[in-house]
Amino acid sequence: MAKIKTIGLTRYVSHLLLSAFFGVIVILLLTLLTFQVLISTEKIAPANAGETEARKEITRLKGSQTFPADLSPEFYQYVYFSKNGAVKSSSLSKKSLKKITKQYKDKEEPYSTAAYLTFSDGTYALFLWQYKAQFTNPRLRRLFPNFEVLFIIGISFALVLFFILFARRASKQLKGKLVLVEQASQQITQKNLETAIAASTGILEFDHVLQSMEEMRGALKESLVQQWETQQQRKQEIAALTHDINTPLTVINGNAELLLEEEWEDEQKQLITDIYESGLKTKEYIGLLQQISNFEVFQEEKTVVPMETILEEMSKTLLPLAKQKGLRFIIQNKEENLTIIAAPVMLTRALVNIGDNAIRHTEAGDVTIRIEQQKQELSFIFEDNGPGFSPAALTHAKEMFWQQDQSRTANTNYGIGLSIVERVAKDHHGRLELGNTEHGGKAALILSLTE
Repeated sequence: MAKIKTIGLTRYVSHLLLSAFFGVIVILLLTLLTFQVLISTEKIAPANAGETEARKEITRLKGSQTFPADLSPEFYQYVYFSKNGAVKSSSLSKKSLKKITKQYKDKEEPYSTAAYLTFSDGTYALFLWQYKAQFTNPRLRRLFPNFEVLFIIGISFALVLFFILFARRASKQLKGKLVLVEQASQQITQKNLETAIAASTGILEFDHVLQSMEEMRGALKESLVQQWETQQQRKQEIAALTHDINTPLTVINGNAELLLEEEWEDEQKQLITDIYESGLKTKEYIGLLQQISNFEVFQEEKTVVPMETILEEMSKTLLPLAKQKGLRFIIQNKEENLTIIAAPVMLTRALVNIGDNAIRHTEAGDVTIRIEQQKQELSFIFEDNGPGFSPAALTHAKEMFWQQDQSRTANTNYGIGLSIVERVAKDHHGRLELGNTEHGGKAALILSLTE
């Protein structure tokens, strides 16, 4: 691939201006050449054609007794007067005749565009001409009496057309160079930090901007990688620490349980009971922390997975829970034989979290899940017969550890289920929507199929 020659912005603009200047010169030269060709081929009469024809006629008629009746001028005009100065005939219109006779009333005065000729019988004639190029074709001459004006209009049109086309071309070239800068900016905005910015615009100042963006991309990538590694290390340390804490807690709870089997005084037994129950509560908190840490550390690749596989794995967990409470768990799948690109473990866990939430808050009736596809989105819609979401829950239920809504909060719920679902939805370029129906709560996990 040929290397693009780089020049400064000043030089680039100078090249554009010089190109425009030479373009104008070429257009003017071409129009002048066209004008000369038209004259040489006698399509156009030269500017002095009227004077040449008129003086030739004057020379021919000198010494004539009277004005000829067969005079038919092409490029000049005439006015024939009687002895007493009355107009006998003319090639001019009435309107022009009055103006001309007034302008050229002195027969003895020399004029640059007119001349008088006196005949032997005492009559005389005024011959008039103009210095302008004209068509030799009579019909064209009548349509365009002044060829020079038409020629100037043609030159102006050619110049305007040239500047429009030149501006388009220059704008397209400059836009093509700016697009590279815009693409580099969008690449960083979209967090695509893996691909190097190695484009060259050919303009030194623009290339400096691209180089600065490349340096920024590299520095940002390094910073984010370090930040991610630090976060992952901390999460792994927390996960390991919570695992290690479980061992002494198990010992404490085990010993406290053994001590409770012995005979103690009421006060001592109460102290041991407090130790045992506090240990259990601490284990619950540690388990919760371990669950969050494992979820954040765990990274799952997306793959093509059948919808039936996801629903089967979800049902293995939710059906027994519904059965224990005497509920019916109904799956309405309208998208049979559908395959999606997803992280199957994370997606299954998110669906289980929504289903578990619906089952825990339904005392009687049905818990239904509908699978629907609309355009490029796939929806998992859960509906239950519980108390529904309060206005506060609709706003905050997807936040980590939120437990304010007592209508949908059990003692074992620490407010992390729906927050995990929200994270899974975003990881699949989707969303979690919460709402209420006439008979209970509603939660919809919506995934994008355009990934």
